[in-house]
Amino acid sequence: MSITGRRWTMRRVRALIRHTGPTSLIFRRRLALMGGAILVGLAALLFARAADASSEAFDDIAGQWPWLPLLLTPLGFAGIAWITRRYAPFAGGSGIPQVIAATRLPEQIGGRLVDLRTALLKVALTLAGLLVGASVGREGPTVQISAAILARVHSVLQVPLRASVMVAGGAAGVAAAFNTPLAGISFAIEELASAYEQRMTLLVITAVIISGMVSLGLAGDYVYFGVVAAHLPLGSAMVVALFAGVLGGLSGGLFARLALAAA
Repeated sequence: MSITGRRWTMRRVRALIRHTGPTSLIFRRRLALMGGAILVGLAALLFARAADASSEAFDDIAGQWPWLPLLLTPLGFAGIAWITRRYAPFAGGSGIPQVIAATRLPEQIGGRLVDLRTALLKVALTLAGLLVGASVGREGPTVQISAAILARVHSVLQVPLRASVMVAGGAAGVAAAFNTPLAGISFAIEELASAYEQRMTLLVITAVIISGMVSLGLAGDYVYFGVVAAHLPLGSAMVVALFAGVLGGLSGGLFARLALAAA
């Protein structure tokens, strides 16, 4: 091989290292996605366990002192509301609207709406709410904390924050917390991405698979919502589904009109 050939080969190797090596944007972007998805799976699973423990603790309190919730619950609600308004105004609500808004302008306001400190405080306040008897779901907080984790990992690795990153984070959190990979992908399409772009597909699916594998590896193939043993014949089920769909649509539309009128 000639000297010119060796020089060209070394030049190509150095260019390839710069393009895909450890310091390249491509490598850091992949590392941020995979590492962030692992952290999302761990955080979602820990949050799920902590939420169940908080709910069980309130049940124990109510069982031992039946009258205590009459004092504990309203005082707890007031304290949680005060802390939220005083220290973390972006932690109010379910957390899903914050992530949706952050996907619209990820560079401008995404960092504030899915800030890791705010999301951690939201988790703590959600657990406190469950501990005092609040009827709080953890889907929204899981979405916000998951998007915040993935966004922070991208920030640490100096990877530009895109809307698809927060969409993937929220979907991965739902998939890991409830052991529902398909639900995580559907949630990303229906709730977080108003216009689900094709380039998001690989990002979302990768994050969902990695976080789901972490959850399955630690908690096993569990069914979070339980199994319904009741069943109906196909003919009866079709009649019930039709009746329930019509009744649900009418009642939902009526409730929406009443809510808009009251507002």
